[in-house]
Amino acid sequence: MTHKVLISTAKFGGYEEQARELLARHGCSLIEHDRHGSMDEATLIELARDASAIIAGPEQVSDRVMAAAPRLQVIHAPGVGYDHIDVAAATRRGIAVCVAAGCNHHAVAELALGMMIALARQIHLMDRAIREGRWLAATGMEFWGKTLGIIGLGSIGKSLALLGRGLGMRVLAHDALRDLTFANQHEISYVSLRRLLTESDVVSLHCPLIPQTRQLINAETLALMKPTAYLINTARGALVDEMALADALRDGRLAGAALDVFEREPPRPNLFARFDNVILTSHRGGATHEAIESSLEVAITNIGRVLNGDAPLYRVNG
Repeated sequence: MTHKVLISTAKFGGYEEQARELLARHGCSLIEHDRHGSMDEATLIELARDASAIIAGPEQVSDRVMAAAPRLQVIHAPGVGYDHIDVAAATRRGIAVCVAAGCNHHAVAELALGMMIALARQIHLMDRAIREGRWLAATGMEFWGKTLGIIGLGSIGKSLALLGRGLGMRVLAHDALRDLTFANQHEISYVSLRRLLTESDVVSLHCPLIPQTRQLINAETLALMKPTAYLINTARGALVDEMALADALRDGRLAGAALDVFEREPPRPNLFARFDNVILTSHRGGATHEAIESSLEVAITNIGRVLNGDAPLYRVNG
């Protein structure tokens, strides 16, 4: 029997032919549908009925979706985040939950760096002014000798840390798990969250969304940051209390922010549209051709392993 695989995420729109070829190598076929735009639970349930595997994100894969898909054996995230999947329900049902590890860390880190530079040099404002026939003489901040604070020193955080060190920045990190070999090799200091927020000129979020990190950046933690500092979020929108961030920006208690992710996507209402010192992008941190092709290959290869009776790689549940 040919296994059917549902790719619900719009991330792989335009890569259907590659997906079909990769799936065919593992004796699988693609469940065809329009891959553009967000997918609600009812649509996901309908499409997943005959699926042996789902590649999903950021669509919510709930217990109801799993219950409607009796053949389902594996749910695969297209990146390293999996908070959109009900892992406990999957574990109860014997469904493997896997991530595409090692595929998009360079892409996300490079976007974070680009946001940092654009904010500090006001590139977005000068571009807008020139398009409108104005000549804006903006003066910005350089990063040499400044402090970069990274919350979450996993693969993405490490990639950004190396970019920051290449710019001559001092790098501070906060993470429950410490890779001291990497930190010592690259002169990175692990510090408390309070010290990181207090001393950093740029704070970049790269931690997973778990109960302990939800709204980690809130009114209290924002108050610790320098009024000249920038906040970058390319991880998960719910890491930030968006109302508290908007208040801090409105009151001039923060120099600016760059957000690739939001608690609700698209954000409605958009609390940040009125701020000139905010850069907004549409959850595209891992959206490079290289990262997309790599994550598609990893996900499908891993799905093939599961469906053919082999142990999966990058599994996050028991």
